[in-house]
Amino acid sequence: MPVKLARIDDRLIHGQVVLGWVPVVKPDRIVVACDRVAANNWERRFYASCVPPEIRTSFFSVADAAQQIASELLAKEQLLVLVETAEDAWKLVVAGVTLTEVNVGGLHYREGSVELLPFVFVTPAERSFLRELVKRGVSLSAQDVPSNPARVINSLVV
Repeated sequence: MPVKLARIDDRLIHGQVVLGWVPVVKPDRIVVACDRVAANNWERRFYASCVPPEIRTSFFSVADAAQQIASELLAKEQLLVLVETAEDAWKLVVAGVTLTEVNVGGLHYREGSVELLPFVFVTPAERSFLRELVKRGVSLSAQDVPSNPARVINSLVV
């Protein structure tokens, strides 16, 4: 399976991803599955500029990301897949991307959200999407950086 790490992080590509996760995961490519970013040339250029040049970076809508991850071209690569929201992770799974685990790395405080962990705040809608992932057999592992222990949070969302 080409997806070495699927991560929900509302900041997408940033220091924890580039300096923390990339050296551990060693992906050939970072796939950002986000409709908003896929449609915004400035954001794509900005995020791509944060990634070391030896790692390919692709930006797709969530639907296109699901198709590309299943494609023969990306099947030969080790992928770090980033989504901005729990809904986007759910959409990938519904579209046929097989994920046994999703890293919940950063969902920060927003109006109407409640704290599950110091770096994981969820709205009722996000909790619902996370619950649906659990129902589909996905393990939700909260871990901000690889040097910190992972915590399975399935029981916190069901």
